[in-house]
Amino acid sequence: MVPVEGLLGYVLLLVGTVFFGNGLTLLGKTGAKEVGVLNLVVGIFITIAAYQLHTLGLTAAFALVSVFALIYFQVAGVFIFGYDGKGVGWFCLFVTPIFVWYAYFFFAMGEAGMWFAVFCLAWALLVFMAFFALALGKAVAPIVAWLFIIESVVTLLIPGMLLLTDKWNPFGGVPG
Repeated sequence: MVPVEGLLGYVLLLVGTVFFGNGLTLLGKTGAKEVGVLNLVVGIFITIAAYQLHTLGLTAAFALVSVFALIYFQVAGVFIFGYDGKGVGWFCLFVTPIFVWYAYFFFAMGEAGMWFAVFCLAWALLVFMAFFALALGKAVAPIVAWLFIIESVVTLLIPGMLLLTDKWNPFGGVPG
């Protein structure tokens, strides 16, 4: 059985790759179809990881990871098939309060959940801005792109690698 911290690190690392790729695509630095495939593959992998979290009794983590997976399946469709992205934008508006609620959930854990609460607030800001860019067509795509890139490193890559290498365990042992 995979330790919970390792599984969370794995998910953060994969999500970080998608954030980075999506940011570069929004900046026009890479092809949409290739990053669409990345979104699809990561969506599949983190869906499997979410199921594993569910089997460990971590229903809140299962739901949070599943929200990311749903976004990635939609983004894959936009990038691969050329859909307009408005549906993803409206879904981003819908999931914004979910990330805010998770921030509250993690803040309520005290010091152990503080960093994940901050990450959830950062993700809430990102999806809220993505709503403006995608659903409403506002000219904030460069801001969204840079949020993707910065958050890919700060909220995903670094914490994910620290969790995977046992250099950080913010929860002091997540109950399974």
